[in-house]
Amino acid sequence: MRDLLLSLMILAGLIWGVLSAPGSIVVLNWIWFQRPNDFSYGVWNSAPLFTLALGMAILSNILRGQFRPKFPPILIVFICLVLWITLSAKFAFDPDIAWQAYTRFVPSMWVAPILLFATIRDLNLLKWVFWVSAGGLGINAFKTGVSLAMQGGAHVTQQISGFVGDNNVFGLVLCLVVATLLGLRSTLPPHRLVRMVFFGSVAFVLMTIVFTKSRGALASLAVILVLGASLSHRPLRNLAILLSLAGIGYLVVPSEYFDRLSTFGELTADESARGRFENWDLSWQEALRFPFLGVGPENHVRYNHAIAPDVKVRVAHSVYFQVLGELGFPGLFLYLIFAVMGLRSLFKTWRMMVPLVGRHPDLAWVHDTAYWLFCGYVGYLLGSAFLNMLWIEFPWYAIFYGTMLRPLAEAELARRSGSAGRSRSIVAYARSPSPG
Repeated sequence: MRDLLLSLMILAGLIWGVLSAPGSIVVLNWIWFQRPNDFSYGVWNSAPLFTLALGMAILSNILRGQFRPKFPPILIVFICLVLWITLSAKFAFDPDIAWQAYTRFVPSMWVAPILLFATIRDLNLLKWVFWVSAGGLGINAFKTGVSLAMQGGAHVTQQISGFVGDNNVFGLVLCLVVATLLGLRSTLPPHRLVRMVFFGSVAFVLMTIVFTKSRGALASLAVILVLGASLSHRPLRNLAILLSLAGIGYLVVPSEYFDRLSTFGELTADESARGRFENWDLSWQEALRFPFLGVGPENHVRYNHAIAPDVKVRVAHSVYFQVLGELGFPGLFLYLIFAVMGLRSLFKTWRMMVPLVGRHPDLAWVHDTAYWLFCGYVGYLLGSAFLNMLWIEFPWYAIFYGTMLRPLAEAELARRSGSAGRSRSIVAYARSPSPG
């Protein structure tokens, strides 16, 4: 029954995408981030559904004249980074491993960004894209949180259907999802029941983050919520509410889910932390030996096993050391430029919208989303210092969509200003005395 329902939903989505250019973008993000085929045991489970949805979106928008390429600065920097990854893969220590990793992400890291910047041209579509992408991941996490809470809790340690990466990676991605959802809450209908359901769902997403027992995710979540409360217009009140909720959560959730936090004070004695320090040093040594292109994508383990078979090698355990060791210093420079540009854009959008929300209350969600995404990305940049995150797609696209907020909001405000100006001119003309 579930397979039949999923099949009908996927087919209906693809048909809608064929018939509607904006619908194709919404469907693409739904398939991309909720991954409904992961929950199917039928034909869709093994089908290249994302590639199919991507091709459908390209065709639907081209046929309707909605594909109009544009290249804002952040997309240019991203393309430069992907070009550098391509060059690094070409000259990698083990090119076969590098190309296996590279080719898996060609559609999502090469084609999709150009498509999305070429087709998302109004705020309403962007709002739906935010909801579908963050909400898709949020629904998966909500179901996991409800299921595990009803079982009395569990430790999420492995990737399961609809997840993104392992427990640590998924926990960190969910921190960014929570920030995005908090920004979108002003788009909800003004009904108490709807808001209760929304915040209850977010609570279970938070429970899933706790169930991952990821120290990086919990630390990132704390940064996001504290920063969000501190930068608000009522910081003391919001910080007090946050501390109260954190205290209640600590009392309700069994202490075993926070036991790994105690190792922050004993990093040299913790095996996992020692492994991170060791692999950070290995990545640094890679960068010193191959400063220009690094050892190549996904070659950290392969390279170090080859030169020192007796050394226990894991992944780099840090996106910054991962990029540094595998792509060299220029690769890390491009990655950091991308991050800084994303933060700057979100900050400027948030500050731009502060005086405008009163006159345009329907655009409050633009202010809120930029605000919470800014806080979320600060937390993400902290947490990703402890995890391999280069190939995880949602953080890239959260920033892409975040940088679209300002130009689309400015276009919408200009349209309204122009409409208001024309209306005033018509009224003035109607009231003016007739000639003669």
